[in-house]
Amino acid sequence: MFLGHLNQSNSPYPTVIQTALNYLRHTDFSQMAPGRYPLDGDKMIAIVQTPLTQPWASGMPEFHQRYIDIQYLLEGEEVIGFLPANPELERVTDQLAERDIAFVHPQANETRLVLTPGMFAVFFPGELHKPCRALNTSMPIKKVVIKIAVDLLA
Repeated sequence: MFLGHLNQSNSPYPTVIQTALNYLRHTDFSQMAPGRYPLDGDKMIAIVQTPLTQPWASGMPEFHQRYIDIQYLLEGEEVIGFLPANPELERVTDQLAERDIAFVHPQANETRLVLTPGMFAVFFPGELHKPCRALNTSMPIKKVVIKIAVDLLA
């Protein structure tokens, strides 16, 4: 997992993540409608979202197998839970084959990452994350999630 701000240098990141961060830096999302935008077929996809953040207790951690997630906040404030990968956890919902997502029960001791506009978090396959949580009160946010096929790291 990486946590950063787009204003920071991206030199320590793998090339494909640098490519995605450069896309985020140089794209005007102000008029872009929510939806999926292929950047490299199904290998790299930008998803513009406008969710309402939810209370911490209402969410379940998720993880992916085939894609890296870059969660980038454009507007509002968002808390994202994080825990390292743990393949021993029981899956509450397993849609890895169909949608590359699985959910597990809420976990004790999740690290809470607070994102403000311009910040991003990178989650690698297996890493647990619980996005769209409210810091204080629920609010509408605008964010972009970039999905990167893990085989692009090779």
